[in-house]
Amino acid sequence: MDIETSFHNTCKILFGTPLGTLKDFDPYLREATVGKTVKSNLSGKLLKVLSSHYPENARFFDYNLEFSKLSASLSASSKPLNINQIKDIDSLFSAVKEKIIYSGNKVLGNSNDVYDSDDVVDGAFVYDSTYIRNGKFVYCCYLMNEPEFCFGSSSSGQSQYIMRCFYNNTLKRCFECCTSVGSSDLYFCYNLIGCYDCLFTFNVRNKTNMIANVQLNKEQYAELKNKLVGEIAEELKTKKRFRYSIIDILNRDYG
Repeated sequence: MDIETSFHNTCKILFGTPLGTLKDFDPYLREATVGKTVKSNLSGKLLKVLSSHYPENARFFDYNLEFSKLSASLSASSKPLNINQIKDIDSLFSAVKEKIIYSGNKVLGNSNDVYDSDDVVDGAFVYDSTYIRNGKFVYCCYLMNEPEFCFGSSSSGQSQYIMRCFYNNTLKRCFECCTSVGSSDLYFCYNLIGCYDCLFTFNVRNKTNMIANVQLNKEQYAELKNKLVGEIAEELKTKKRFRYSIIDILNRDYG
């Protein structure tokens, strides 16, 4: 399975239908990413780095491909400091800052098929992501531990088949969920624990078959879920994004 097929399958699981290609959805999914693209000072090639907040004139190298070349290429800047450069704090910091070079494209451990990503350990089929541990089939994600089939998500652990989910743990088959744990089959939910089959539901524990915090029976829930999820899928198909996000809902100023 490749990353495109895994996205296709994840969309079918979440929405019952394929939605399009990863290229179509890249801008939408990329909103979850942290980091930036920079150029290697050794080769000029593009690198992915974990943070967006490096110093303005920072220098970079490709950890996986250029580490062995680093000593020779930077020999001039490796000369010992002279007495004038260590005479006060400002001089010392200025001199040391000029010697620093940051690494990008760090792929470690037992990893394969990792592209345009930084700080990935034991990852497989990871694309445009940063700070990934023990993950596979991951696209445009940040700070994920043991993710599988995760797209456009961040700060979540041990989750599978999720899209646009943030600050969660142990989720399965979820879209636009935030700060939820041990739950599955959620859409636009916040702060749920031990719940499954819920839409637009907030701050509940061990609940199922709820929409907008209204308790429904299984038949009522299934009928409404099919309608609402169908509307979401249709907009995603045509516009390649959805007009609302769980983060926008939570950040809205109701005053």
